[in-house]
Amino acid sequence: MYKLASKPMWKGNYSIAIPSGATALIFRSIGYAEQEVPIGSGDVINVRLSEDASVLTEVIVTGYGQELKKQSLTGSVSVLSGGEIENLPTQSFDRAMQGRLGGVQVTSNGGQPGGGLNVNIRGAVSVNGSAQPLYIIDGVQMNPGGLSTQTTQNLFSFINQEDIESIQVLKDAATASIYGAQAANGVVLVTTKKGKAGRTVIKVDIQQGFQENPNPYDLATGPEYYEIYRQAYYNQYLVVSGNGENGTRAWNNRLYGSPNNPDPASIPNINWYDAVFRKGNMGQYNISFSGGSEKTSFFIGGGYNKTEGTNIGSDFTRGNLRANLEHRASDKFSIETRINLHNTISRGPAHGNGFYTNTPFTGALLVPTLNPIYDEEGGWNNDLINGYGYNIVQVLHEEDRETNTYGTISTIALNYDIIPGLRVRAYGGVDFTDARNFNYRPSSIPAYAGTGGTGAENYYRTLNWNTSLTANYNTVFGADHNFSAMAGVEYRDYTQRVLSASAQGFPNTMLRLISQASTNTGYGSTFTGFKLASVIGNVNYDYQGKYLLSGNVRYDGSSRFGADNKFGLFYGLSGGWRLSEENFLSDVRFVNELKLRASYGVTGDQSGIGNFAAMTLFSSPGAGAAYNGQPTLRPDQIGIADLTWEEVESINLGLDFGLFRNRLFGSFDIYRNHRNQMLLSQQIPQDSGYGSITVNAGRARMEGIDLELGGVPVDAGGFKWTSSFNIALIDNKLLELNEDAALDRDGNPQINDGRYTVGKKLNQVYTIPWAGVNPADGRAMYYDINGNITYSPISADDRRAYGSYDPDFFGGWTNTFSYKGFSLDVLFQYQYGNMAWTDMNYPLELSGAYGYNQLKSQLYDAWSQPGDITGVPRPFYNGAEPGSVAITTFSSRWLQDASYIRLKQLTFGYSLPSSVLSGTGIQSVRLFAQGMNLWTITKYTGEDPENTATNNSMNVYPHPRTFTFGANITF
Repeated sequence: MYKLASKPMWKGNYSIAIPSGATALIFRSIGYAEQEVPIGSGDVINVRLSEDASVLTEVIVTGYGQELKKQSLTGSVSVLSGGEIENLPTQSFDRAMQGRLGGVQVTSNGGQPGGGLNVNIRGAVSVNGSAQPLYIIDGVQMNPGGLSTQTTQNLFSFINQEDIESIQVLKDAATASIYGAQAANGVVLVTTKKGKAGRTVIKVDIQQGFQENPNPYDLATGPEYYEIYRQAYYNQYLVVSGNGENGTRAWNNRLYGSPNNPDPASIPNINWYDAVFRKGNMGQYNISFSGGSEKTSFFIGGGYNKTEGTNIGSDFTRGNLRANLEHRASDKFSIETRINLHNTISRGPAHGNGFYTNTPFTGALLVPTLNPIYDEEGGWNNDLINGYGYNIVQVLHEEDRETNTYGTISTIALNYDIIPGLRVRAYGGVDFTDARNFNYRPSSIPAYAGTGGTGAENYYRTLNWNTSLTANYNTVFGADHNFSAMAGVEYRDYTQRVLSASAQGFPNTMLRLISQASTNTGYGSTFTGFKLASVIGNVNYDYQGKYLLSGNVRYDGSSRFGADNKFGLFYGLSGGWRLSEENFLSDVRFVNELKLRASYGVTGDQSGIGNFAAMTLFSSPGAGAAYNGQPTLRPDQIGIADLTWEEVESINLGLDFGLFRNRLFGSFDIYRNHRNQMLLSQQIPQDSGYGSITVNAGRARMEGIDLELGGVPVDAGGFKWTSSFNIALIDNKLLELNEDAALDRDGNPQINDGRYTVGKKLNQVYTIPWAGVNPADGRAMYYDINGNITYSPISADDRRAYGSYDPDFFGGWTNTFSYKGFSLDVLFQYQYGNMAWTDMNYPLELSGAYGYNQLKSQLYDAWSQPGDITGVPRPFYNGAEPGSVAITTFSSRWLQDASYIRLKQLTFGYSLPSSVLSGTGIQSVRLFAQGMNLWTITKYTGEDPENTATNNSMNVYPHPRTFTFGANITF
């Protein structure tokens, strides 16, 4: 091969001297596929390069109307195209991100349709703040969360994921610093679809299916429950009074009013777990119209999603309309608007609160299985043994828990081209929601009969808007120098008002208005909000597409912080070197893209405090604190004038590559983040009249590696296999912590129960070591701080660290196989190295201590005679044997490795041949069947290793398996 080069002139003309032995010319250009052309005998060779599809899908939106090809990117960004998440039976786009983006961990709070999620970028962690990223939806700045006080409703379930063009995650501080004080945990940019010039395309998507929740617990039957507690009573009476048979008689008297043993065949066996769960039907239907002319383009769509939860009484309904329009009024002036209207209704239980009220999941497991659900007359059975007065099946059928939300996420932008390359852009975006939360508990439920039924209703009105004025300048000078700059100002305003009322004493179950109740039990109104004002700037430069430089700067002012530190400066600098464009690699034919990147930046975080944490506050508690019928005003909070942002200082080194004509491509990043000035609550002396103040105290380090690999291992004979793999390795350490902020008034650790210790990993798990069961007498044993066996460990002194709630690494692996119209998509998602409590196993493994139903293991694996080697103590009622702590003492017995790998998605599709559709007016038809959450490999014995994201998996809605069938039709 001869090493020659020729750069085309501005209009594409070129000339080159060719050695006599040369046989072909190779043409390359940024954004286009390489092409090799035989020289032949002529003097002129004209070539039209084809755009590189692998490049075109990697257009990076960096914010404020700026777009870059991935080759020009100098920061760390992960990209997910809308096509990759189309047709997934998920109610929010953040759930669809799971396992598909390197360095992005998505964990679910439970299986409630449309429920909440946690998204974590590069192991971001803040002791008191949120570790979740900032979301930008078509320019509207939004923070994750929900407005439901009755169930769990994800704010992003308001967006139909079928309307999404791309999702891009800004992971390093240099790239995210354009969003300054809100970007410490990363930024997720969501861009919705727009029309293109040409004919109108009509697309119809239909999907129908069901979801189910298999019972993972081997629960004791009615007769087995009887026997566990017979033994528990027997052993207690034997130890305390020396007569175990008296215990058996006491147990029989409690159950049946007679000391005689019952006939085991007469003991009922009722599966309460199956009674509160069902096979939930689901369907989603979408239609869209897109197209346009040279001046006007449009994307108009509508969707409807109806999903029944696997828990009876839970469901999710969403209707949405979208209109995205762009119009060029003249050569200089254009206008863009994106309008999304939505209504979302969520019904179902809360999670994490209560065993029998608010949530049914614990009660479904703990209610003894010898209790019938219905009485002899077919009504609800409310004479339950150890049922605590609640027939949970009745509660699910008769209690009303609902959140009904109306809203819009809409934008408008005006663009004016002053001169070629210089554009001024005025932008405004709004996120507005009205949410009604309603709860009604009728008097037909015995627990509420004494009050005549209870009701509560509240309204959340949220107005979140941001506006900006920016100027963008792009130019090329000297043919080799590409330069762009952006400068502007921005303002964000967030306000929320809440009105609430509650009452009791309703005339009957049909009349449920709060005003129809006889007694008002409460009312309230609250207001909260914050404001941000910013100056922003960005510069990008490259030379010959080889040497790249980018810088961001942002000066933010926030209403949340003290008068002395209300403003902060955030910035980032990054550079890149495209080695693949250098002459010394021109002979290396298998290298198509090779780029080194480096970046440094500082971003901020204000999520660790409330909206008024820095202010001196007074409160007026209302009628509850009136004095002689007069209102009162009292001091409530000390102001902190020097309170300021948490800051994340980040350095990132990266490598992007494309090899063998981009059959193998990917990126590798290594990073280190320092989180400084962490926002913590500090106890202050009681005689001050206040409990605590918020201070900046502490420093932590997060570091890790992100790897994304993609490739086309096979592409021959009509068969194609594409594969993408990502893995994120993370580590962290607490470097400093203000001692006063870490201790309570008595000098004991008070931040998240001692989970944070200087020099150790963040989110540590501390507990008492479990030593098993004494083979001699069946008692539970523990280790003290010195490693000695004890029956009575001291909770504060004998605890030790058992790893972290955070995984060591996580990621996903996607494969697509296609052959002549058939396709198979497979996604595996995994995480490794995190510890988690088996919270739901805990009350089910108490050896017959407190009346709850138990696992079969508490009968068949329990210690029964001297010499037995087992991990299950002997049954013992009331929980604490003489000389021992209660069996309910938390220890490493209920702590497990929650690593797992899951077959997250399996989709089989078939596209009808064009010959079949000829003359029908239909452009394409694709039929598909898919399943979600199909198979999991894990050592974790709790309900679901993914449900451990909140460090509390008790009372959490289980994740269902989902099966759907559907069709995509394009006209």
